[in-house]
Amino acid sequence: MCLICVEFNLRRMTKDELNKALPEMIMFAKTEEERNHFKKLQSLGESDDDKELQNFVDGHIASYGKKIS
Repeated sequence: MCLICVEFNLRRMTKDELNKALPEMIMFAKTEEERNHFKKLQSLGESDDDKELQNFVDGHIASYGKKIS
């Protein structure tokens, strides 16, 4: 699970902060899977649909089987 999704989910990172951090996250991604994940976050972060971004982050966190609180 990526830290950026956890921080956004716990509301410790705003959408603006997410958008500022993602270009570097994409540049320094270690795998193509990570890079694609960050690109998807970036495209959702740039859209006006906050609900879709939150659903994507929730789905990513849920795929690891633990509730973050």
